[in-house]
Amino acid sequence: MKRFFVWTISAVIASSSFAQNLSWKEKRISKRIQSSVSYLASDALEGRSTGSQGELASALYIAGKMKKLGLAPMGVDGYMQPFAITTLRIADGSSRFTINDRVLTVFTDYFPLSYSTNEANFSGSVIDVGFGISEEGYNDYKDKDVRNKLVAINVSSPDGIHPHSKYIAWHGITKRVDEAVKQGASGVVFYRLNDGVEPPESDLSLKMEPSSVPVIYYTALVPDANYFRDARVDLSLRVLTDVEYGHNVLGFVDNGAKTTVVIGAHHDHLGHNEHGGSRDPDGHEVHNGADDNASGVAVMLELARKLRKSKGWNRNNNYLFMAFSGEEMGLIGSKYFCEHPTIDLGSVNYMLNMDMVGMLDSTERTLIINGVGTSSKWEESIIQLKPEMRGISHINTTKGGIGPSDHTSFYLKEIPSIHFFTGSHEHYHKPTDDAFRLNYGGSAFITCFIVDMVKDLNVAGKLDYIQTVEEDSASAKSKRTKFAVTLGVVPSYDYAGEGFKLDAVQQGKPADVAGVKGGDIIISFNNEKVKDIYDYMNILGQIKVGDLVPIQVQRGGEIISLTIQF
Repeated sequence: MKRFFVWTISAVIASSSFAQNLSWKEKRISKRIQSSVSYLASDALEGRSTGSQGELASALYIAGKMKKLGLAPMGVDGYMQPFAITTLRIADGSSRFTINDRVLTVFTDYFPLSYSTNEANFSGSVIDVGFGISEEGYNDYKDKDVRNKLVAINVSSPDGIHPHSKYIAWHGITKRVDEAVKQGASGVVFYRLNDGVEPPESDLSLKMEPSSVPVIYYTALVPDANYFRDARVDLSLRVLTDVEYGHNVLGFVDNGAKTTVVIGAHHDHLGHNEHGGSRDPDGHEVHNGADDNASGVAVMLELARKLRKSKGWNRNNNYLFMAFSGEEMGLIGSKYFCEHPTIDLGSVNYMLNMDMVGMLDSTERTLIINGVGTSSKWEESIIQLKPEMRGISHINTTKGGIGPSDHTSFYLKEIPSIHFFTGSHEHYHKPTDDAFRLNYGGSAFITCFIVDMVKDLNVAGKLDYIQTVEEDSASAKSKRTKFAVTLGVVPSYDYAGEGFKLDAVQQGKPADVAGVKGGDIIISFNNEKVKDIYDYMNILGQIKVGDLVPIQVQRGGEIISLTIQF
C-alpha cells in the first residue's frame, strides 16, 4: 500500500483460519485463494518489484488465470497494459563540452540537469540572456536573437532567490528552459555569479520528462555577466538511461451492458526494497508481500470466477478485472490506466479495490471498507447485507475516497470507489509478510461478501458519485510520521518537476478552505522554498495547530499567494 498517505488503525493480526467453520463451497474458495497466494508470494517471484522479472512473472500468471476463466483480454497487448518506468539516468563519461577550445570535464566542470534531453550535439555560439525571464514589464530576451544558439542563464533572479521574490515563478529551471526553447534556443547552460545562490541538483530525475534541448550547469563561479560573450562551444551530450516496464493486467466480461464495474487489486510489492518502503531496518531480503497484496489479487481472481459463471442475475453490468502494478511506487499503474483507459471511463459504474484482505482476525472478524462516502449506495448495501454476513462479525467504514491504494485513482475521476481491507499488522512491508501467515478462510468469507454486494448493487443502476469530506480516520493504517497538523492534499506522485504538485485537495481541509486547488504546485510554504515533497513534509512537521501560514502556489502561469489557517 502507498507509503506517503497517513492513516491510523489499531493493529489487526490474523491468528488462525476459520477452516472448522467453512462450508464445502467456502473451503474450495479458500484453497484456490491459497494456491494463488502461495505462487505470487513465493521467493521465486522475488517480491514482484515493479519492472522486475518477478513482477512480469506475476503478470503472466494472472493473465493465464484470466484466460482460463474465460475473460476477454482488455489490455493493449492481449491482457497486458505495459507502462514505462525509468530506472537509471546518468551522464555518460564520454560526453564532451568545450568553450573556446577549452575542454571541460563532465561531473567536475559541468553536468546535465534533469530537464535536459538525453542526447544532443551542438556546435555554435553562446548568448547570455541574464536571468532568462520574459514577462510583462521585464524581458531578458529583448533585442536578442537566440535562435540556433546556446543561451547562458544566471540561476538567480533580479531580486534574488527567496520566497518573497517578485519572480518566484522563474526560480526553477524548467520555466526558463521552456522560454528559451520558445525563443528558438538550441540549448541552455546555467551558471552562478556568487556562492549565495544554491546550485541546481546534480542527480538526474527518473520521472521528469526531458525537454527537447541539452540543459547543463557550469559548476565554476562565473566572474561577471560577460563571461560567455562571443564564446564558441562544442557540446556532445549523452545521458545513459535504462527503462523497465510495469504491467497492468486486464480481463473483461462483456454482458452487453451500458455500464462496467471495475474490480481491482495491485500485484506488485517491494521486491528487495529497490525503490524503498520497507519497514525492516536492513530491508534487502525478499519482501514476498503475501497480504500486501497477493491476497487481494487472489480474491480478485476468485471474484472473476464467481461473476463469470453466475447465472443471469449479474447481467446489468460488464466487469473489468484488473491487477495493477506500480502501486507501491505511488499508484502509478492505476493512475496510468485512468489516463490511458482501454474502455470508456465514463461508462464505469463503480470500482471495488481489494488491498490487504488476507488477515481477517479470527476473534473480532472485522472487515474494514474505506470510501463508503463516495456514493449513497454503499452504506445502504452494507446495511442490507449485514444480517447475511458469514464469518464477518463487524464492518468498520470510513467515508473518504482518498486513501493509500488504487481506488483513489478512480475516485479522482469521479467514480464511486471503495477499498476492502483487513487491517495493518506487524508484518506489513517487512520480509515476514509470508503466505503461511494468512487467514484463507477469512479471505473466502470476504469473497462471498463482495459477491453478495455486487449482486445487491446489480439492480441499483448507475451509482451516484459523491465528493467526500476527507477524514483522519481511526479505522485505517498506522501513521509512521506524526504531524501536529494536516494540509489535506493528495500529492502527484509521478510529478518530478520543481515544487510539490497536487493531484487533489480534500474538501473541508485547511488547503481547500484557503483556496488551494488540485493541479496547483506548491512553491513556497511558511516562507520557505519548496523544491519537492520532502521539503513540504519537513516544513509541515514544524507547524502547530493554530498557526497562520503563508503559502504560494503556481497555477498555470500564475503565482497565487494564500494563507492557511491550521
